[in-house]
Amino acid sequence: MTNNLCLVSAIALWLAWLLTPISAQTIDQSFYYKLSTQFRGNGMKLDVFNGGPKDNLTRLEPDQNVPGQFWRFVENSDGTFRLSTLLRGPGMCLDIFDGGPNDSEPHLVNCSNFPGQLWNIMENGDLARLTTKFRGPGMCLDIFNGGPDDNQPQLRYCGDFSGQLWTLTKTDKRVEGATKSE
Repeated sequence: MTNNLCLVSAIALWLAWLLTPISAQTIDQSFYYKLSTQFRGNGMKLDVFNGGPKDNLTRLEPDQNVPGQFWRFVENSDGTFRLSTLLRGPGMCLDIFDGGPNDSEPHLVNCSNFPGQLWNIMENGDLARLTTKFRGPGMCLDIFNGGPDDNQPQLRYCGDFSGQLWTLTKTDKRVEGATKSE
């Protein structure tokens, strides 16, 4: 019985650690970041479709010096973040489709007060899990593996999947007009 209580306590502590948001001090809001997954590796970065039928949807692409791969994090008063790109600017935020053929897929839309635009960054060692206030802490940003949506992200139930483990790499590109305390 004592071993079961220890195991339950250990699991509870592990879950609490897993779902701990990265602190605001960890994200330097005055710089852009590049995002990659453990699954595809550091050579593939989160990018934005620029035109065509998937305009403003996101996907992993080879690391390049293109504005769709530079992501800005702006913290909200509740500890969540809004994400935008250098490509579309601070007026377009990463949101989640609610239903339809692209259900739970991220895309850039005009920034507004929608819970799909409020992202939590959950520490997982040197990596992070990304969730939204809209879908909650049980749905993590993952990557399609194969098919017509190969390398495109989608919120999926959180699990032990390398596509849900993200590296947020601070670049040397400063956000114009941003201050560290922003």
